[in-house]
Amino acid sequence: MKLIYSLIIITFCHSIYANPFEVFTTKNGLINNHVNCIEKGQDFLWIGTNKGINRIVFEGGKPIKFSPRRTSVPVLSLKDDGENIWVGLKGKGVYLMPKKNYKFIGFRKDILGDKTILGIERKGDLLYISTPHIKYTFNVTKKLYQTENIEISSNYNPVIKVGGKELQVYNGVLSRYNEVTKSFRSFSLEVKPLVNTSYRNRQVIGSEKGLIFYDSDLDTIHFGDPLIMLSQFSVNGEDTLTDGLDLNWDDYVLNYQFNFNELGEQETVRLIYTLTVNDTEFTDTVNAVEGIELKGLEHGDYALKVSAFNSKGIVAVNSLKYKFSIANPLKDSIWLYLIIVLITGVWTMLVIRIIGSKYKKDVKVLEDALLEKTNKLNQIEKAQYGLVDDQEVKL
Repeated sequence: MKLIYSLIIITFCHSIYANPFEVFTTKNGLINNHVNCIEKGQDFLWIGTNKGINRIVFEGGKPIKFSPRRTSVPVLSLKDDGENIWVGLKGKGVYLMPKKNYKFIGFRKDILGDKTILGIERKGDLLYISTPHIKYTFNVTKKLYQTENIEISSNYNPVIKVGGKELQVYNGVLSRYNEVTKSFRSFSLEVKPLVNTSYRNRQVIGSEKGLIFYDSDLDTIHFGDPLIMLSQFSVNGEDTLTDGLDLNWDDYVLNYQFNFNELGEQETVRLIYTLTVNDTEFTDTVNAVEGIELKGLEHGDYALKVSAFNSKGIVAVNSLKYKFSIANPLKDSIWLYLIIVLITGVWTMLVIRIIGSKYKKDVKVLEDALLEKTNKLNQIEKAQYGLVDDQEVKL
C-alpha cells in the first residue's frame, strides 16, 4: 500500500508542477482567445482568430506587442508570401492584405466568394486554396484554375517533438507521450490544440483558450517503469490482508484487484497469473478490470504469481507473489473422531464404575437380607421343636 500511495503522490506532484506553458489571451492583447491558425513571417507571427488577425512582435523569444486587424468573421487560414498576407475567411473566401497598408483586397470572389477557406499555400505563381471538400489551384498571373476533390478532417491530432520530448493528443488534450512504455501523462493545464508551429525554440499552439507557448526545458514530467500493484484483496467479500493467510477447511472466494503504473487505462491491461498447489500449476489470462477471482479451492498450500501487460505489448517489470493455505479436511475430522472416541471412552468407564459400585451395594443388601431371613427361619424351627441354643442350657 505504501508503494501505491507513493506513486499517487509522485504522479500528483508531477501533474501540479509540470506546467511548461505560457498562455496569452485578450488580457495580453490578443484580439480573440479562439486561435484558428498561425503563420510564421520573417519578423512576426501572424495569428488568425475568430475576430481578426494579430501581428505579434517579439523581443528575443518573448511576445511584447500584439497589433490587431479586426474581421467580421473568423480567420481560418493565413499565408505570408513576403509582401502580402493571404487571408482565408469562414464563408467569405480569400483576401489579399498588403503589409504596407493592411487593407483587404478580394481574390476571385466569383469562385471563392462564399467559400470557407481552411488552407492557403503559395508556390511561385501558383496559389493553392483548400476548402472542406475542394482544393483549388490558381495561377495568380492568369485566370486559369483547376480543382480536385478532397476531404479535410476536423480532428487535429499533432505529434510534437521538441527538446527530446514528445507531445500527443490523448483523451482530447495535449499530453506527454513515452515511446518506451507507450503511455501518456497529462499536464496541469488542459490544452486542446487547434494548430501549432515551432518558433524561436518554442512550440506555439493555438487553442480555444488563447495562444500557448510550450517550453520543453520547463517540462518536469518524468516517466517511471511499468508496474503492477495490489489495490484490494478480499476473502468471501471481506477485505483482508494477504500475509499469513492460513484458512480452515471451507468454501472460499478470493478476489484480487490491481492498479497499474505506465501501462495505460485499466481496460487495455490484461493479467496473467499462475496458481500452484501440490506441485500442480494452472495458468490463465484475464482482463484487469475483472481482477483475479479464485474459488472452488481444495485443501493445500497455494502459491499465486501475477504479472500484467497492455494492448501495446508493454509488460510490467515486476510480478506479485502471494501464498495461502487451506487446511486438510481429513486431518480436522481425525481430530474430531479422536475427541469423540476419548469422550465416549471416558463416559463408558464412568458408567461402568457407577454401575459396578451400585451392583456391589445391591449384592451386599441382598446378602444381609438373606442372612436375616435364614436366622428367623432357624428361630422359628427351634421354637417349634423346643430346642434351645447351647448358650441358653442351664445345668
